[in-house]
Amino acid sequence: MIELQDKEYWNTAWDKYFDHYQQDLRHAYYINAFLNNDEHKILEIAAGSFRDFHLLNKLGRNCFAFDYCENTVKKAKKLFPQYQEKISLQNAFSTSYQDKEFDFSYHNGFWGCFENEQIIQFAKEQLRVTKKRFAFTVHNGHNPEFIQYFDKLKRYDVLYAVRFFTLNDIYQIINALDIEIENVKIYPVGKYKKYLEDELILQGKTDAQTIRNCIENQKFNNLFTSEKLLCIVENLE
Repeated sequence: MIELQDKEYWNTAWDKYFDHYQQDLRHAYYINAFLNNDEHKILEIAAGSFRDFHLLNKLGRNCFAFDYCENTVKKAKKLFPQYQEKISLQNAFSTSYQDKEFDFSYHNGFWGCFENEQIIQFAKEQLRVTKKRFAFTVHNGHNPEFIQYFDKLKRYDVLYAVRFFTLNDIYQIINALDIEIENVKIYPVGKYKKYLEDELILQGKTDAQTIRNCIENQKFNNLFTSEKLLCIVENLE
């Protein structure tokens, strides 16, 4: 996991993965589905490929994004020139944004590179810049098949040496942030691009309410077969 905290690793890795990652837009549709009408200014933290940021803007959202790797920020500005002014080079532990500047903020997979102590540090920064709600998506520690798949891949590629999270892992971090558990909504998402919400996306049925209804109606029925856990912290005001 330590390599996944190394800026030089990521600057090199994005040469390999940046274009490939643009092909999977599911997470952007998940986020879009859960945005409320009063959440006008959005921030993606540790944007990496910037694919979610790009699609959310195409969908009419006012989304900003940053990463700490010069290489991927440069690539994003080149690929999405119409949104250059919304892309920046920053460190998630200490950003230049004002307090409560964004109505909603999120990241996808970022926690998987760190241990709890570091996660709590940059979660506090995310809280500082977020006014209404914030989200984080992590790899699902309740899905043994998905864990085994990553265990095989990480022998050959450190990208897959990410941390998986159980519900208890998440609650432990939330408690450390002095956030009430009842203010956290957790949704198992990601069905291997084939089923349920992913099937809807594949079919082009991507309107926010349709995707949201599909995810919410599942509750925890697919906890052991979903790829990730989308967690939304509410009532920050």
